Amino acid sequence: MMQVLHIVGWVVFFVTAILLTVVILLQESKGGGLAEAFGGVGAETFGVKSGGINRFTFLLAALFCGSAILINSTWNAS
Repeated sequence: MMQVLHIVGWVVFFVTAILLTVVILLQESKGGGLAEAFGGVGAETFGVKSGGINRFTFLLAALFCGSAILINSTWNAS
């Protein structure tokens, strides 16, 4: 059973890594960089105007981290 979870973890890990790369590269530049991240145009990135693409990116990042934790926790069992 642990080996199946280990393999599922690796599959989810690679799929989310590829999807994260594609989604991040497709996103529109919000401008600014670090200088404007805490004021001005960059503040809209984390504000109310955040669209579905930001939520989808966050979901993919959470799945990526969760699968990494799953792989680590099942590493010795396989």
